[in-house]
Amino acid sequence: MSATVLAKSLFRSFQEARQKKSLLQQVREYRGFVHIHYETDQFIVETARTSHQLLKVLELRHEIFVEEWQGRRAYHGLDVDQYDFMADHLLIIDKSLAEVVGTYRLLSSHFTNRFYSASEFDLTEFLRIPAVKLELGRACVHPTYRNGQAIELLWKGLSRYIAKTKTEYLFGCSSVKSTSADVVGQIIHLMHADGQWSDEFEIRPTEDYHFPGFPRAAGEPMTTAQRKALLPPLLRSYLHAGAQVYGFPALDRDFECTDMLTILDWNRLNPRFKSRFSEV
Repeated sequence: MSATVLAKSLFRSFQEARQKKSLLQQVREYRGFVHIHYETDQFIVETARTSHQLLKVLELRHEIFVEEWQGRRAYHGLDVDQYDFMADHLLIIDKSLAEVVGTYRLLSSHFTNRFYSASEFDLTEFLRIPAVKLELGRACVHPTYRNGQAIELLWKGLSRYIAKTKTEYLFGCSSVKSTSADVVGQIIHLMHADGQWSDEFEIRPTEDYHFPGFPRAAGEPMTTAQRKALLPPLLRSYLHAGAQVYGFPALDRDFECTDMLTILDWNRLNPRFKSRFSEV
């Protein structure tokens, strides 16, 4: 190994070690904002209050988003970004294992005016609305628990958080595991036909996430089964609750998926969802 290559390798190792130390310091200092807690026979659903709980969240997300989705491993074994320390983190804990098996990141406008979605979309018109907003993101569930029950638990915990913070709008990026403009165009066409798409806030992807070819024609018809297979359970859950997809999609090249900006006016929540999950 040449002296130049060795020097670059040592410098990279130093940078990575310093970054890891900085991340772990922020994790150690984390305490959360709003406390939510309830239990079932098998699970605890609550917001993270300790650095240990946040660390478990970041490890689970790494397992799902980095290892499962991307087939790689980050050097620190965590899925983490700057928004994690401005957020509350809703947890599902399996009592028998004392392990975090599901999580949801909650960024409330009570505590920050910086949102992950704004890195992918121009949210200017939406954020001007004088209302309490809550960005939902980084939702994931351990493969063993992907039976529908986890999403119900997350919704029940979320409804308690919304009641405490008096949230009026929920929003966030919903991912579709396709980068085909034809497929995504057809999905949006079907949403528009079902009254589940709107251009009210003129949502457009930022330059780095521009998806060539939008707006576009509907393309070949898609069956209900094909559409259901492409829409992840969480996005289907949002739409059933009364949410809409807004504006044009964003192409996420890193994760090889397409993100859609989803907004739910909590005052227009589907009455069936309200009776089933809401505490208000």
